[in-house]
Amino acid sequence: MPTLRQATSDDWPVVRQLLGECGLPVSDLAADRLDGFLVAEDSNALVGLIGLEVFGRTGLLRSLVVAGNVRSSGLGGKLVGALESAAQVAGITQLWLLTVDAERFFERQGFSIVDRESAPEQIRRTEEFSGLCPDDAFLMMKKIER
Repeated sequence: MPTLRQATSDDWPVVRQLLGECGLPVSDLAADRLDGFLVAEDSNALVGLIGLEVFGRTGLLRSLVVAGNVRSSGLGGKLVGALESAAQVAGITQLWLLTVDAERFFERQGFSIVDRESAPEQIRRTEEFSGLCPDDAFLMMKKIER
């Protein structure tokens, strides 16, 4: 199983490639904007990543991606679990995300689809909510227990 670590600016070229291959937005990211991102590394190759944007007690899970050659290995769930642990340590009580096609995966991780109108203002102001993700993307939320 790959090991997880904090992303660094040196990871940016591979992060950008992985996100692009999966059709996930990169226009609001850069080498210096990877704080809150975890990467999964296997034999010195990046095979997955996930990001957390923190807005007080609210968090946005973003950019979960697992390379095709390790899909269905449980890595996606491991990345979500690690992100939830980081969110809990940061004092986050609600974790939000937008997805076009992974709603079933996130439901298995304990997230629920919610109405877009229920998004808190901090989430509405993100580039992901306001423009990068299509209007028909599913908005999902999970309460984080303290």
